[in-house]
Amino acid sequence: MVMKLLIEILLLWVWFALYMEIIVRKRGPVGGIFFYPKVMQERVKELGLITEEELRRRKNFAYILLIAGDIIIPLVMIVFVNKAGTYFECVWQYYILFLGMEFYDWLFVDQIWVAMSSWWMIPGTEDLLDTWHSTKIKAMKMPKLVIFSIPIAMIGGGICYLVTLLL
Repeated sequence: MVMKLLIEILLLWVWFALYMEIIVRKRGPVGGIFFYPKVMQERVKELGLITEEELRRRKNFAYILLIAGDIIIPLVMIVFVNKAGTYFECVWQYYILFLGMEFYDWLFVDQIWVAMSSWWMIPGTEDLLDTWHSTKIKAMKMPKLVIFSIPIAMIGGGICYLVTLLL
């Protein structure tokens, strides 16, 4: 079961990489500006690089896509591949899968790609780097998620369990 979960986590890493590709493909870092602090978003709007309407549209699309992927993909893995049968099985598997994906987001996206590279820097915002472009800012995200993911797993695992009851 451990090996199966590791493979599933790797598949979730691929999903998250594709998700990030979809978000930033056309507009580069401006396409993912909703991930930045509010002060950065306001500066990018002031620079005319994005409108409030486009920011709202992109943010809504990104979060709908992310939530759909964070529910549907683990659901398929937990219910149809792993054949979890109890609420507890669904919850702990969802917790492990969710944390696995969040680990990828924290380490590879936030720490390495965002905080340690210049790709996410937007010209005209250099004076705001201390609001987001630092490994110190990103460092506490993962420890917080270990605890914050428990209620998420209870909900996500609950959805998976409800699907098993319907089958």
